[in-house]
Amino acid sequence: MNTRNIITASDPVRHDDLRDLATRPGPTVSIVIPTHRGGAETLTDSQRLRPLLEQARKELAERYPDVDADSLLAPIQSLADSRRFWQEQADGLAIYAYPGGGRHFRTDRDFTPGVIVGDHPNLRPILPLFTEDQEFLLLAVGRDKVRLFEGDRATITELPLGAIPASDEEAEGVNTREPQLQHQSSVHAGAHGHGPRDYNVLNGFLQQVSKAVEARFTNDRRPLILATLEEYRGALAEHMKTIKVMAEVVPGSPTERSPKQLHEKAWPIAVDEGRRRHAATLDRLGEALGTGLATNDTSLIGSDSAAGRVDTLVLAERALTEDARADELDAAIANTLANRGRIDVVTVLPGNHASGAIFRY
Repeated sequence: MNTRNIITASDPVRHDDLRDLATRPGPTVSIVIPTHRGGAETLTDSQRLRPLLEQARKELAERYPDVDADSLLAPIQSLADSRRFWQEQADGLAIYAYPGGGRHFRTDRDFTPGVIVGDHPNLRPILPLFTEDQEFLLLAVGRDKVRLFEGDRATITELPLGAIPASDEEAEGVNTREPQLQHQSSVHAGAHGHGPRDYNVLNGFLQQVSKAVEARFTNDRRPLILATLEEYRGALAEHMKTIKVMAEVVPGSPTERSPKQLHEKAWPIAVDEGRRRHAATLDRLGEALGTGLATNDTSLIGSDSAAGRVDTLVLAERALTEDARADELDAAIANTLANRGRIDVVTVLPGNHASGAIFRY
């Protein structure tokens, strides 16, 4: 059974979550407010929501007079009335209501209170929770214990090993019957072995782990972070031909470290991979602009996203709070997601543009 550890009170935001919201029929009410993790302030958070709820009710009556506002706003009203709900918050709350249902996300972002009513949800406040996240695999290898995890910013989950040896003792029965393995990436005999047989067992164990992980995660796009002794990295990575193994390891023996302690050390490595991903997106955008397969024109992005032409939508951070073209940006985001495009958020775009789009054709 998978064992999941919660690292932060912030709710994860997945691509599927964004796409689910983007493809719901409108109108949609989007509300963000700051919240408190504890103390007397939690009692006032629900009161902060109520005027925004009334503002949404007024805008629905003006812009969508045929919509049953009470029915549409019922999920938000239910949250406003729940005392327990407000005692289990983080730093900010994003709420969405649409015909037939609603969703909410607790976040570690401190929002400015606001409400938007429109044909599309205002996903911009929660986009960084998706684009700044980085899913990863973590393989913790000691001679006496092997553990496998998957993680992201908010969670780390221990996975069953399956065919991966749980220790060198589990692998020893096979390796002691095999010829001694000699390879340039093998572990040096003097480091942690006690003669040829022990060296053979250790090196064979690491290579068995390597092969089993490769077989299980072939073509998995998540980076793999190793938590192990530095000298084990070569043998562990040797057979992982289709897996992106991070160069930096969580050093030292991982055996006594808890999942949360491993996450604390692994997350900065995952963040670095996320930064490289953002940089690669900017490089792609620059190259595509040079060949006519991209644009920074927000109006053109809107029409082309509706037509399914946008492969990747790139937003500068300033676009997340843009008011002048909010409807166009929200439509472009929703249409890109609905047509299975990708979205990234970067600090700034060249030319100080608010947005850019890489086209499929």
